[in-house]
Amino acid sequence: MRSTDSVSFAPPWGTKPQWQEANHSIAGLNRRYAGQLDAAVSFAVALRIRLASVFSLLDALCLETCPRCPDPCCLHARPWFDFRDLLMLHLNDLAIPTSQTIESLNATCRYCGQHGCTLDRLSRPWICTWYLCPAQTGNLIRRRGLQGHELSLAVMEIKALRQKMEDMFIQVTT
Repeated sequence: MRSTDSVSFAPPWGTKPQWQEANHSIAGLNRRYAGQLDAAVSFAVALRIRLASVFSLLDALCLETCPRCPDPCCLHARPWFDFRDLLMLHLNDLAIPTSQTIESLNATCRYCGQHGCTLDRLSRPWICTWYLCPAQTGNLIRRRGLQGHELSLAVMEIKALRQKMEDMFIQVTT
């Protein structure tokens, strides 16, 4: 038995007060260290731009697969915002969603609407952007272009930017 088998995990900041406190804390640090966070903000802006660069491909894949999907991943996935997601939103002065996606691991994402996610793509957790279901992966392969390679490259770059943004923020604020 692994040591994590007996531990129950829950998403961070699952309750409304926890969510508000987390966002209040990040906003406070942004104000306190505003003049010193230029590098972190630069990484966050680059991250936002790189994320946006793959949205048209991801939207196309979703249009091809999601409307006919018999088991939509958004109904059974358990995504949540992590610290880097919140940091990217705050450093880009983007609207912060009203709550964490789920309060507990047995909940369904509160942003899952009748026609898909109710959040703007840029405001979604990173996992909701990079995850491709098997049908979407198959559609991407069938396109036979550079799109699969370009998406893989973008995902690697986005992961690196998320890490650099967080590293710079922590370096300045601690």
